[in-house]
Amino acid sequence: MKLKVLVASITLITAFNAQAIPVNFGSFTAEWLNPVAKPGANQPVASAAGTNPTIRWGTAATANGQSGYNFDAESPFSTEFDVVMGMSDTFELGTFTHLNNPIFSNGSSLLSVDLKLSTTVQAGALPAENVDFLFSFTHEETPNNANPCAYGPAGQTGVNINGCADRVTTNTNAFTDVFSISGVDYTVDIRGFTVGGNFVDGFLTKEKVDNQAIIIAKITAFEDINEVPEPAPFAILGAGLLGLGAVRRMKKNKIVTEK
Repeated sequence: MKLKVLVASITLITAFNAQAIPVNFGSFTAEWLNPVAKPGANQPVASAAGTNPTIRWGTAATANGQSGYNFDAESPFSTEFDVVMGMSDTFELGTFTHLNNPIFSNGSSLLSVDLKLSTTVQAGALPAENVDFLFSFTHEETPNNANPCAYGPAGQTGVNINGCADRVTTNTNAFTDVFSISGVDYTVDIRGFTVGGNFVDGFLTKEKVDNQAIIIAKITAFEDINEVPEPAPFAILGAGLLGLGAVRRMKKNKIVTEK
């Protein structure tokens, strides 16, 4: 009984004192999945999963080849989860590239596709967990000779200098797949793109250019809105991580005493 009371006291203390938990991401494997395209020749074809997967579609109108996406995953990295705020700082998941090569209108063009990221996540001293995240991309292929362009004036100006720009969006400000650590649910939430150092939720891509953007994300605590957090899940995790060592030491001391 005394041991239970002491453990409960440690849990309450650490829940208030814990500020940040280190979270380590292992190597990433990425894969383009579930492409949806308009009818036509040369439907989207994705490469095998890896650190630099590609997907290509459409009937090439120039020697530069088909239109397509590349993704270059980040190397393993660490961040910190703030147990008070219930989120981490933002971090980079990888570099996205749209190879905006001209394609004929009677061929296929991408409408949407998912990006699956597989990695390991380790929070504090807990064992690493294998996790998968699935992010959705929406692609808008615009007619190059439209007047005006869908996004801005007709060609030869700004982003439309080589013809009307296309638009790529991802599932910003929305929860993706949820993973669990010690019974607490978390997610990696894509926040958007950074292009030239500027944060945007939609990415306009120039025609005849390899357009790059950095995908920005963060970890957020995932709470069921139908449940009353008592205490908050992220406080429980902080308590569990920091109190684990103390509990083990108490158990060891008790065994020694009883011998």
